Amino acid sequence: MENTKRLLIFNEVIKKGSMSRAAESLGMTASAVSQHLQNLEAYYGLKLLNRNTRRLELTESGRILWQQASKLADVMTETHEKMTALKAKPSGMVRLSLPTGLVRTKEIRALLKTVEQNLPDIQLVLLAEDTMAQLQHSTADIAIRAGDISDSPDNVVYRLAEWSLCIAASPDYLTRTPINQPADLLTAHWLNHSDFILLNAFEALNLPKCLPEHRTECPNASASAYYLASEGMGLTFILSGELQVFAENHRLQQVLPNTTLPGKRISAVVANAAQSAKNVAVLNILKEVFRN
Repeated sequence: MENTKRLLIFNEVIKKGSMSRAAESLGMTASAVSQHLQNLEAYYGLKLLNRNTRRLELTESGRILWQQASKLADVMTETHEKMTALKAKPSGMVRLSLPTGLVRTKEIRALLKTVEQNLPDIQLVLLAEDTMAQLQHSTADIAIRAGDISDSPDNVVYRLAEWSLCIAASPDYLTRTPINQPADLLTAHWLNHSDFILLNAFEALNLPKCLPEHRTECPNASASAYYLASEGMGLTFILSGELQVFAENHRLQQVLPNTTLPGKRISAVVANAAQSAKNVAVLNILKEVFRN
């Protein structure tokens, strides 16, 4: 790293034509600049400059090194400009990880619409998945999570909403298989996308904490369970925000609405506090659409 600094100083000396002007440009003393050049010559074991009272002349070795030092300076300048632009202007790709069931919610539709209208230079990539890989080991820039967040102490978590857990089924299924009390849930057909959610919900309802006999497994695929339930194939657990779009279309309705089940906190998570302008812009829209 120290030699990189010397190369950049060397480039500045050649560009300015003298050590004193280079020193002024770099905010250094002329003696410090001279010392860096001497160290550079010692490092390569080659004479780089012929010094006289009028001007500096490059040796053959110096010309070759200056070509490379000039390229290095250009790369450093371009890198700085690109990094500054990333912080200043919301543009580029933003990868958003979210549970599959959230894709159809009004909040995500509002997010997509707002980004398209207000941030045309941002391209959203939706990574819909129900498995929660650690954000530090994921390609996602932002993750929407339901429930507890325990990936890493470096994570920054933004609370978006509190959604209740609901039991849902299609009107057609409930006509065929009425559910009038919690005990009826034990003999119903379930579309199970999470053993953890189902077992904890049964426990909250004072039902045996065991998987129901009649079930179709949809492991880590909540959207599949929701779709099958909307087609009259059985019951499923769904968050209130996810249920809304199905209820509006009369595809699903809440079962036993007077029962109380544990809710879930919906959060936006990023890997650390320092975020680019594009990520900050998307985070701000997420907060707004969930608030509304």
